[in-house]
Amino acid sequence: MIVLERTTSEVAGDDALRAALLATDDGIGCQYRSRAGGFVGVETLAALTLVKPIRQRIPTCDEHGCPLRAGCRFARLFSEGAAGRSGKKFRLTPLGDRARRDPAIRRQVADAALTLPLARRILATLATRGPQTIFTLNTVLLDESLAALAHDGTAGEAAFERGELADELTLLGALGAITYDGYRVGPVPGLTTTPYVP
Repeated sequence: MIVLERTTSEVAGDDALRAALLATDDGIGCQYRSRAGGFVGVETLAALTLVKPIRQRIPTCDEHGCPLRAGCRFARLFSEGAAGRSGKKFRLTPLGDRARRDPAIRRQVADAALTLPLARRILATLATRGPQTIFTLNTVLLDESLAALAHDGTAGEAAFERGELADELTLLGALGAITYDGYRVGPVPGLTTTPYVP
């Protein structure tokens, strides 16, 4: 069980989710804009059912009025319809739209974020191994994924992408569940976690 005391981290976590949800134009957001702003990314927002990645008929940056389109190096990817753009833009779900305006919903979503499989793995790893660099943490989690793959032929919920790890660290840091400065990650003293069991 994860126990977080409601302090200034509640406000920071709420701000992190709200900023990610507000960085949408006509209800459409972009992974590249989220990452440029240091916001929570599409994978984590989708896991929390706040957004749905767009996989077909992906709008160009001009179509949804992205404020970064003039200087964004990825705008051409969308305007030319190039490969690799699927899932990089997203639409707010009805829950995401409500969460954008309602802090009570964002608090519930923030609590749910702590139960996501990757978040649980991060918290369990830090609880048992202590502070680490993001590179060491990535290696430990990757080794776990490879072990799961070797064991039963699938990584299952042990699978993750680097971008997803960065999103989770950003959100967990904003929620006060970990210490995170962009390079080093550490457990929060007094935070109780349960061991991760897939």
